[in-house]
Formats: sequence, structure tokens, C-alpha cells
Amino acid sequence: MIRIALAGAAGRMGRCVVELASHDPRFEIAATIDLGTQQPVPVCDALIDFTDSAGTMQWLEVCETRRIPMVIGATGHDEAQLSRIAQVARSIPIVKAANFSVGMQAVLNVLGRIANVLGDEYDVEIVETHHRHKLDAPSGTAKAMVEQIVAAQPIRTRSASDGPGADPLAGDRGSDTTPVIFGRHGQVGERPNGQIGVHAVRMGEVVGQHEIHFSGPGETITIRHTAHSRETFAAGALRATAWIIGKPPGLYSMRNVLGTD
Repeated sequence: MIRIALAGAAGRMGRCVVELASHDPRFEIAATIDLGTQQPVPVCDALIDFTDSAGTMQWLEVCETRRIPMVIGATGHDEAQLSRIAQVARSIPIVKAANFSVGMQAVLNVLGRIANVLGDEYDVEIVETHHRHKLDAPSGTAKAMVEQIVAAQPIRTRSASDGPGADPLAGDRGSDTTPVIFGRHGQVGERPNGQIGVHAVRMGEVVGQHEIHFSGPGETITIRHTAHSRETFAAGALRATAWIIGKPPGLYSMRNVLGTD
């Protein structure tokens, strides 16, 4: 049985993970930790983090010190925080995913290939919709979509100074960077070649929906993923937790967990 410490247990995702894990014979909940608390972590086999970017840094230190594998589902980390996560992953195994849905991982797995076939003649627009309580924008999944497209299309290149795990949406880095914009307003002029539009919608209790549009000469291709409940993310996080036990140090993704990388 895998003993889990869950950080962010009082949140929407945390409560869902606790519910699923309590009915799964593979797991035992060793501790439920609320966001911002300083309570000690008991003996456990893995820690799942569904807090926020600052919470990740807090529990990252604990896991590094005690050599506890970590599954990170929090999003909104800046480049310094991403660099710190990568550093700690040299000492312990970490699975970090913006989206634990198996269906979304299937989308991400083919997105680069689609972008490569279509080329830069096709305009790209990403629209993500989440509940009104979500703290960060755009979503980590939207950023992951941008990463896949950037990797597949040379015109959408990143700055040579960007290190591993750098945020592809972290502002203007010069003319050799990915032309990513967030919404449009005013006299924006004609759309430049290679631009990626990213739009964040926050409303009601929407669990999560992502649409990516490729529009080119005479046609538009739209891929849409809709999460009907948080259970799909919780199940993926538990799958990652079971997978990470016994793995060597490293920074892993859900693609590693699913064997698609």
C-alpha cells in the first residue's frame, strides 16, 4: 500500500483525490495538508501537491530533505520556480503535469505532429475556459499546447537564452521569440505570420475546457477537450503517484507515466 501525503487537501482537486484514494486499495492517506499550513508531514511514500505555486516551493523543500517522491499538480509557477523544481528533481523523482487527464495527454501527444504537417500558414488560436476561482491564467495546459507547437514549427522559435522548463509565455523576449499574445484589444493591425493567440475565460463552475484552432487556406481544424468532472484529473494524479514509486531521480511528465514519451 502506498502512503500518500496530500497538500491542498481542502481544495476542489484535493477533496477529489482524497475521495478516490479512499476507495482505492493501492493507497492510504497518511496526511491531508491544507494550503499554507506548516504542519509536519508524517512518514509517507509520496506527496501530491495541489496547492499553488508558492505552496509547491514549500513542500518541495520538505520532499527534497526527506527524499520523498513528489507529484505536482499545482500550476502558475514562474521561471525561477520551474528552475528550482528541475534542480530538486536531480535528487528525487518528480512528476509535474499541468493536466493529469489521459485524454488531454492524447491531445498533446499529437498536437506537435498536426502543427508540423500544417505549417505556419495556419493561424493558431487557443481558448481555455475554467471556473471563476482559478488563480492563474493562462492555464498550464494552454502553455503546454504552446510548447508542443513551438517545438514542431521552426518559425515559432524560443530565445536561445531560455533554459529547460522555461515558460514560453513569459513576456516579450525579442524578435527571435514565439509571438504569443493574450487576447486582442484596439487597433492591433494585421495578424503577423506565426502568431499564437491565447485566450483565458473565467466563469461559473466550469471544470476545464481547451480548444485549439488551426485556420488556414480554405479550412479550419478545431480540437476540443472538455473535462466533465475533476475525477479525471484526480485519477491521473493517483496513476502518476503509483508509477513514481521506485523511480530514480528525475523530472517526469504524464507522457512518461503513460509510456507515450
